[in-house]
Amino acid sequence: MPIAIGIKKLIYLKQDREEETNKESHPASVLAVAAITFANGGDNIGIYIPLFANSSAAALLITLIAFAVLIAIWCAIGYYLGSHPVVVDRHGHILVPFVLIGLGIYIILNSR
Repeated sequence: MPIAIGIKKLIYLKQDREEETNKESHPASVLAVAAITFANGGDNIGIYIPLFANSSAAALLITLIAFAVLIAIWCAIGYYLGSHPVVVDRHGHILVPFVLIGLGIYIILNSR
């Protein structure tokens, strides 16, 4: 799914150079994020359910706290990069398709 979205964005990138478009958020972008999250989450279910089922209450609490802290760190980094003017204004529209295609390739290679 990320590869298809990335290719679609590359095609629109070429068209956007020819005609300026409105940069407002579209509902389709929410669906794209949901699709990427779903495509990347399948392997997590197979790993984390047995881990959580066999963990003691203390180990489960430590694991969940570690996940929460690390997710907060990743969200902060993503927010910083997503709101940084150099990344967003100058290169964001060019980087996104390549990031999506790279993410799709990563998911395919690690889903064995």
